[in-house]
Parts: sequence; structure tokens; C-alpha cells
Amino acid sequence: MDLSNWALCVLAAGEGKRMVSQIPKNFIPVLGRPLFAYLFEEIKACQFGEIVVVIRKEMQEYLQEFLAKEPKLKTVFQERPLGTAHALQSALPVLSSSTEKVMAIYADMPLLRSETLSSFASFFLTNQLEVALTTSLVEDPRGYGRVIRSACGEVLEIREEKDCLPEDLAIKEVNIGIFAFDRPTIQDLLARVDNRNQQGEFYLTDVVALARKEKRKLKSYTLPWREEFINLNTPSDLAAVTAYLRNQKNQSLLGQGVKMIDPENTWVDWEVEIGRNTWLYPGTVIEGKSKIGENNRIGPFSLLVDTTTGNSCKIIFSAVEGAVIEDEVEIGPFAHLRPGTHLEKECRIGNFVEVKNSHIGAGTKALHLAYLGDAQIGKKVNIGAGTITCNYDGIRKNPTFIEDEVFIGSNNSLVAPVRIGRGAYTAAGSTITRDVPPGSLGIARARQKNLENWVQKKKEREMKKEQ
Repeated sequence: MDLSNWALCVLAAGEGKRMVSQIPKNFIPVLGRPLFAYLFEEIKACQFGEIVVVIRKEMQEYLQEFLAKEPKLKTVFQERPLGTAHALQSALPVLSSSTEKVMAIYADMPLLRSETLSSFASFFLTNQLEVALTTSLVEDPRGYGRVIRSACGEVLEIREEKDCLPEDLAIKEVNIGIFAFDRPTIQDLLARVDNRNQQGEFYLTDVVALARKEKRKLKSYTLPWREEFINLNTPSDLAAVTAYLRNQKNQSLLGQGVKMIDPENTWVDWEVEIGRNTWLYPGTVIEGKSKIGENNRIGPFSLLVDTTTGNSCKIIFSAVEGAVIEDEVEIGPFAHLRPGTHLEKECRIGNFVEVKNSHIGAGTKALHLAYLGDAQIGKKVNIGAGTITCNYDGIRKNPTFIEDEVFIGSNNSLVAPVRIGRGAYTAAGSTITRDVPPGSLGIARARQKNLENWVQKKKEREMKKEQ
């Protein structure tokens, strides 16, 4: 459908007090992207001639990424939150002269679909209307403006909930929040909207009553209630929107061959890619721009953030952030991989092992209780239990180099900068402060001394003190 002579005005300047959020409600991140991004994708798909977003000045920073993606997008500042009618009135002066029709929507409907907007525009044009509104019947109309009709079914007005009479509150037909107008008509009507209501605001919904009184060509477009019409006003609404989007993402992944034991307890961000026959176990959370290969097992209770994995990996009860993981790697349980970690093929990172900013070669194992930071570790290295790289000297981070086929004994402290040569061993309990040449054994521990009968002598001294 050709909408080149239409403008879409997105009213996004509301304060959103009920959301109790430091971030404007339309830009709260859900599944790794701001809520406005979901709506933005849909309105872009409609190919309106121009798009205007009405915001408050302090919201400008949140729109920068969208302005870069869409040359048709314009922003208008509503200096004071005087209401939705005032917001739309602020947008009209920036419209091009070629714009003949105006569609206005509330920005707090992040689930709104492009098909709904297109079909509504078609309804407006087919019926040669001057004003049109969308309505729906809902079981629980709380929070929505009620549609007041005459005895013969004509729309008389939209009454906001705070202005409703007791009998109005029982009405189940509500205003969804999508309007269409002939441009000269809406310019005329907006000039005569007043703010004599409970909130002292200029309501866009009041143009309906004005249009009816003046016998403008007005019709309602009634749609069956769908989740896309949820208005985002409260934390409860946010939870409902989030659950809907999570389900949409999970259903998409299931359709691509990803396996989920419990989709309701599996969270995958919108931009995440996952290969076929990867199993996601309960409690798994995958965030950011992660890319997961095929035939992996992730979870239970694992977190992956901005991480890339190969195929046939296992990650169990672990947290992984900003890591690159090649094929057939095993991680966990209770491992923590921090940004800058790169694990080559067939690595094993086990219980309570932390890795940070380190490259670990193929087939290397660190199976228990280790910290590997700022390290370059070769292939087929064994890292003994209790090993730590002492990388920070109080001023800078220093590197540790461990070459191929090295055996690091248990409870080693490798004081960086230090290099362990190819095929070398280090003895258990060592504090390695100097390089170990290839094929050598590094031993750095105090000689053991046993004091015989020490315990008995200690007891005798204590008995004498008590006497």
C-alpha cells in the first residue's frame, strides 16, 4: 500500500510516572534492545512518507541510533507535557507540504504490528474519512479510555478513565490509541481542543467528540483484542510485554531446530543467534549479540553475554561474558569466563575456574579452583588445582606465557610477567617468579622442617601456666 503522502506521528513525550523508571518507559531495554526498537521496525516496514516522533528534550539521546538508521525520521520537542493533543499539534508544523493524511499512535504500544497500521490506513481511505479511531472489546478495560456510543451505535466520544462516570466504567469497548486524520481536518480540530478535564491536559481523544458534533466523516475501526495493543504504563504492563516478546523469540528459535526443556524459564535476547539442535536447559540466559553454534548444551542455570561458541560445546552452571569459544569445549560447573577469553578446540574449564582476557590453546585443561588472567596458554597444557596467575602488581596488569604441553602443578602462583617454556613442569606448591626453560622442572617452595614432639611440648607448657 502506498503511504507516501502519509505522515506517522509517534507520541512519545509522556512522563510515564507510573512506570517509576529512570529510563523513559519507551526506551527501557527488553531482551537486549530498547522497547522503541520493536515499534520502530514495524513503522519502518509501512514506508510512511515521513515519521515524526514527539519527545521531551531529555529523551533525545535515546533516539540517536534510530535517527541514524532512518532518514525519514524527525524529532519534535514537546516543551511541556500538556497532553496528547498538544503533542500532535507540535508535530504538524514540521510536516512536508506533500503530506495529506496523518496517522497518530501512542509510543507506549511496543508490540504494535505494521499490518495493523496498513489495514487501518486502507480502512480510512476506502471509507473516504476525515477522522478514524481504532477500538477493541476487552474483558478488563481498566486503564483505557472508554468508547461512548449512541443508541444507534455511532461513536460519540472517547472518555478517559479518570473522567468516566460510574456507569461508563462498565463499558468494555476501549480506545486502542491509533488515529487517522485528513490533514486540514486535524489542524482545525486541534486548535479547538481544551483542557477542561480531571488531568488538566489537552486530550487527542477529544477530537472525536468535536468531529461528531461538526458532522465530520468519522468511523471507528474495531479490532479483536490482541497483545499488540498492550499499553505500557506500569511495571505490570512491562512484565506482560516482556513475556510476550520472550515467547516470540523462543518460538522462533524452536522453529529453527533449537531445543528448549522449559521455554518459560529460558531467556534469549532478540539479536542472539543459535544453531540447530543446540539444547537450552532451564535457567539459561543468553544476552547481547551472542552467536551460538550447533549441537551445544547450554545450562542449566548458565549466563552467556556477547559470547560466540562453536559446535558441540557444553556449558553448565556457568557465567560467560565476552568470550570466544571454539568447538567441543566443556565449561563448568561454576566457571566464570570474563571478557577477552578465547578458548580453542577441546579445552576444558572446570569447577570454580575464572578466566579473564586470556587465550587458551587446544586441548588445555584447567579443571578446578584456578584463576587465569592476562595469560597466553598453549596447547595440551595441564593447569593444576589452586593455580593462579598473579597478574596485577598494583599499577599494571602483566602477562603470563605458558607454552605447549606444560604441566603446572597444584597450588602454583605464577607471578607475572613470567614464561613457562614448552614441555616444562612446575612442582606443586610453587611460587614461580622467574622463567622456567623448556623441558625443565621449576620448584619454588620453602624446605619443609618437622619439629618432633612439638605438640606434646606445647601441651606441657600450657599445663605449667595453669598451675
